[in-house]
Order: sequence, then structure tokens, then C-alpha cells
Amino acid sequence: MNEEKNNLRRENKRQTLILSIIAIITLLLVVVGATYAFFASQNTGKQDVNINAESGTTDVLSFSLNDKDVTSDQVKDEENDKSNIMITANMDNFNEGNISVGDGVTGTATLIANNATNNAKDSYYVYLNIAKNELRYTNFKNAEGEILEGKEEDGQIVAPDSSHTTKVPELILTVTQPDGKGELTQIDGLDDLYKTDVDGHGLNGFDITEATGLIPIAKNYEITAIGSEPTVKATQEWEIKITLVNLDSSQNKNTGKEFSGQLILQKDAIITNLADACGTTDTIGTCAKKLEQVDYSLSHIIYHNTATLANTDMVNKDLSANDNSYRFSGSSEEVKNYVCLDGISEESTCTSDADLYRIIGFFPNDEGEYEMKLIKYDYATKEELGDNLTAEGGAYKSNYTPGNENYQGDANNYSKIASYYWNYSNGSNSSSMWQYSNLNKINLNSYYVDTYLAKVTNLSEHITNHKWTTGGYKNIYVNVQQTYKQELGTEKLNAGAENCYNEDYSMGSRACKDTDLTYLDQIGLMYVTDYGYAAYPEAWDKSMYNQGYNQEDIIKNNWMYMGLHEWTISRPSSNGNTAFVINNIGYTNTSSLLTYSLSVRPAFYLDYSTKIKSGDGSKTNPFRLSWN
Repeated sequence: MNEEKNNLRRENKRQTLILSIIAIITLLLVVVGATYAFFASQNTGKQDVNINAESGTTDVLSFSLNDKDVTSDQVKDEENDKSNIMITANMDNFNEGNISVGDGVTGTATLIANNATNNAKDSYYVYLNIAKNELRYTNFKNAEGEILEGKEEDGQIVAPDSSHTTKVPELILTVTQPDGKGELTQIDGLDDLYKTDVDGHGLNGFDITEATGLIPIAKNYEITAIGSEPTVKATQEWEIKITLVNLDSSQNKNTGKEFSGQLILQKDAIITNLADACGTTDTIGTCAKKLEQVDYSLSHIIYHNTATLANTDMVNKDLSANDNSYRFSGSSEEVKNYVCLDGISEESTCTSDADLYRIIGFFPNDEGEYEMKLIKYDYATKEELGDNLTAEGGAYKSNYTPGNENYQGDANNYSKIASYYWNYSNGSNSSSMWQYSNLNKINLNSYYVDTYLAKVTNLSEHITNHKWTTGGYKNIYVNVQQTYKQELGTEKLNAGAENCYNEDYSMGSRACKDTDLTYLDQIGLMYVTDYGYAAYPEAWDKSMYNQGYNQEDIIKNNWMYMGLHEWTISRPSSNGNTAFVINNIGYTNTSSLLTYSLSVRPAFYLDYSTKIKSGDGSKTNPFRLSWN
């Protein structure tokens, strides 16, 4: 009998749900020509302990999450993963002139003092992680405040005319602090984005219309529990509200766009970039050890260790280099790995792009100590590497002629970029042995070190005399891991062994003697697989050759791509007169040493004593380095 009642109850509930859905659809069909903002939020919570229990001899800090200000009846998925907060924005038919609506989440931190002292003090972090945000700025206003809908050009929404150029916020984050402190008006990373009375109805908050990623709301926020009762408890409540702004102008271009995020309260900081991991007193050696558990999806730093990656959900994790390196991977905009080496200024910005470098990653040397590998952000000029007068006998050919539309740097710098032969001396030397390269010996490890890098105090003495692998390998028509095995990994001594040079280097194409497989010096170029692993992991199973790494999505998600033909330090084992290059459309190929002169980006390693003194790694606030 009870079973029959339960079945009947479930059937009635199902029919009620169906009728409700039909009623909602009917209402939406009736209301036409307006803009509607609606948020649905999945109630989630993560609670470490039972906060009602007595704490005993230890202090206990715990967290919980709850829905706040639900704006519409909705069917909740009770089986949804309770560790996540999902917020989905659907825009349909909201009556013109109505106030903006949204939804919010409340996060609570609870601290219970131990019953021995009834006195506890702790701290925690609060984040909003925006996992998905498809919304765009669709409206623009003029100086008088008149708002017009933007127009689409080449897939982008742009201002409708020259007077309406100010972007209008369409998604607002409002944060109310605990203990009656009111709304937050400053958040790291959202500088100058706090807006007041956004919709004309008193809506205040941060413009996050196109924001993605992790937003740090509070860092090391203090909580204290003191009293005389048997159980002393303190609670702090954070109210996070997301509001979709209802404008008088059309917002149809955002119809159907989705937003999803997660409110996070936790004891420890989330490492989102190198600045989070490395304190000013940490050397590269100690800093690297902190990066092992970094979340790649937030930091774009990947620990290339197969055992560690096996516990993640990262795609193509089985295709890592597995060399215990830490490498930056992802798009140029997302990867915060800029370093300024101007040697003069202590300003947050660099004096010029010529002094900007980027960190390829951290690599263990033969002693197991980590070194930091840098590559020049933009291509070198003849002022930096020398020409045939200032660096006599070098490999300089000429400057580039402006006009390459693929170039990713500042257009004003293009005419300054110099092209160099890989190894050239009066047209007579075509060996692809890096040891004998005039670009290597004269332009990079003589002129560049002595005249350019020397201006940065203490820099040269911390550039390691690195062991560069220069033996050569078969091809790049395979994925990045297979390329790595031949270039630097387990197969490097056997790749193309049948093409070894003889004793006087007059026959063959590949160095097979142990003395020729590596080369010690300070300055080199990127390896092919430096470029390969700089792409996001979704690319790692693709060929590094044509129809692979030149795909648009891969190019957009490889921070090392700069758009011109450039040399690498790597050479094929099948031909002694060529070297591998990065093509101007993103894939790897080979070029003749005598026929082609290409751009160059010097690369070098800094020793384990290097420290990050300041900066956040962005282009506008690059890292500054120091040494003991």
C-alpha cells in the first residue's frame, strides 16, 4: 500500500512538472520583442566538518555554500555534484523597463575554538572561478550616456559609430563582505571595473561581462573565535551575487550565451600563476618544488611527470615530456610568464619590448637542480646581435621588409627585426653542427652577451654554461612526445645513426660521436619541442608538421608563436645542410642553411639561485629578477 502511494505521489509530481514547463513555454511565446534575464543556480556546498560538534583540543575551520536570492521557480537537480556551483544565464523576453535580475550564492566560513583555551584565530581565501563565460559587450554609449547596440564585423562586436565607443557592462559581480563591512569596491585583477548605479536602479558591482578564470575575492582573510562558553564559534558570511544587466537597448546578441562559475572558500591559496607560488625569498630551486600540485587549468604551468599527471583530467596527459620539467602552456593572453631585463628601471612596465623575455619553463640539470629557461619575447635586432660590421664574420643578412601580416608583435618593431643565417661565413660554411655555427659563436655567444646582456647587473654570471643537445634527429612528422624522444629523450642517440659523420666531417649528416652530441655554452635557441609543448595540451597528439600545428586553434593557444620564420637549435639527421625552423604559419619544417636567413630569438638558462623580486608575469607587470 505504501509503495502504491509513493508511486502515485511520484506520478503526480511528474505531471505537475510537465504542466509547469508547458505553462512557462506558453508564457515565453506570448511575451515577444523584449529582453529577459534569468539565472539558474545549482545549490552546492562543501563542508569539511560537522560545525555543530564540539571541537575538542583543536581549532576547526570549515566552509559551506548555499543559494541566495533565487529569482524564479526552478526544478533543481538534486543529484548534481554538491562540490560545484553552476550558474547558467538564459536571456528571453524580459519586459522593457523592469529592473535587472540575477542570482547569488552565500559562502560561510566557520571557526570553532578548541575547548581548552576557547580562543582561535585563522585565515582563509575566497575565490570566484569563472569556468565558462560566453557573454560579450553588445552595447556602447556616447558621452551623453545614449546607448546603442553594437554591430558585428568579422565575428566581433564593435561600436556602432565613432561617438558610441564606451562599452556598457552587461554582467555585474557584487560582493558583500562579512561582519557588516558592506560591499567590496576593490578586487585584485578588477582594477577600475567597479561601477555604481549600472542599471539606473542602484545596482553596484564589478563589470565581469567578458571575464573568465579565477578572481581572488579575499586573501588571508582573518577569522577569530573568542569566548567563555563550552563551544566558541565564529561565522563569517560572504554574499556573492551575479546580475545580468537589463538595458533599454537590444541585447539579442547575447541571447543563449552561458555563464558558469564556482564560489570557493578554502584554507590555502590557489596557485594561479608563478607569482602565487614564488615568494620574494624563494629561489627557482625552492619555488619549482611548490609547482608540482599546481592546477594547470588555472595556472597554465604543467608539471611534466607522468605519475602526477595520471591523477588529473588534463587531455593528452600521457603525451608529456616526462622529464620533471615545469613548462608554460596555452595562449599568449593567458600565460603569465613575462620577464623584464632592461637593467635600468624598477617600474612595473618594461622600458621597451626589446627588454621583454618569456619563461619557457623550469628544467632540472644533471645535478637535479632547477634552472629557469628564458626566450626573448620578440625577435632580435642587429643592435642586439650585431651586423657584419659590428659582429664581423657573423651570420647577419638583412633587416625584414615590413608587411608580414602574421607577425604578433608591435607593428612599429617589425622593420627593426634582423634576419640571420643559421651558420654562414662568406658563403662557405654550410655545416649544421651548432658547435661550428657563426650565429652561435659570434652573434649570440659573443656580441649579444658582451654588449647587450652585460648591461643587466649580475645577469651574465647567472646564465649557466648549459649543455645543449645538438646531435640531430629524424623528423617532426609525429606528435610532440615522439619528437621529444628523438630530440632530447630516450631515442636521441639512435635517431638516424646510419647517417653519422666520419672523422673529418666530410661524409654523413649527423653527429654520432659523444663529443658532438652536446655543446656547452651560454646562449642558444629554442628546441623544437620547446615550441611544441608551449601549445595547449589539446595539440600534443597532432603532427608538428603541416596540417597539424598550423591549425588555427593550436596557433591561438601557443604562446610561443610570433608569426615569422625563425630558427631553432635542432637539426635533422637526414641532411647536414638544413636545420629545423618554426614556419610563419605555425608548423615545423626545415630550411637550407645557405639559402635562407630567418629571424632569431635567443634562449638561455638562469641558475637555481635566481629569485623573482616583483611582478605578476603579465606583459604590463612582468617579473623582475634578483640574486643573492
